Amino acid sequence: MNRHDEFVEELSTAECWRLLERADVGRLAVEGTDGSPDVFPVTYAVHAGHVYFRTALGAKHMDLTRAPAVAFEADGNDGVFRWSVVVRAVASAVRLLDDAPLSAILPAHPTEKAILVRLVPASISGRRFHDARVSVGAALRDDRTPPVDRKPVPIAHHPPLAGAAEEQADEQAEEPRGDLRP
Repeated sequence: MNRHDEFVEELSTAECWRLLERADVGRLAVEGTDGSPDVFPVTYAVHAGHVYFRTALGAKHMDLTRAPAVAFEADGNDGVFRWSVVVRAVASAVRLLDDAPLSAILPAHPTEKAILVRLVPASISGRRFHDARVSVGAALRDDRTPPVDRKPVPIAHHPPLAGAAEEQADEQAEEPRGDLRP
């Protein structure tokens, strides 16, 4: 048994579907119009071995129409264990069917989502592991821990939007320098 086997449990197909049925938000990975990957959060429902979500005309719909092979991921935790399930599938727009779970898909975004998409799975896999933060939870909640600066940092090969670099430089100039900055 390797160290991976000690900490990570590969889930059965039935357990993967059970966990997907408990969650309601997942991430849809598609091939973007420029060929690079793109990810969209979606509210969804599971019904009769398929994943359903709603969408509107736009980038996601264009990507699905052009390249229907997708990956869908949902994850969650139960307070002790974390899990992740990945479905590789083909997306197709469907007509409103009597058995489609429309009432179970509650869009989080206020825009109208008139297109119902069904993911027809090619494969499903999942993993569950002990949440390491549970055992160190007290240390993470220590009020003496200094706050972490989580401002976005520009990626070297993608320049920031016009004006963002100057705004960030102004903010940094106004901040007092801490011990960790050169």
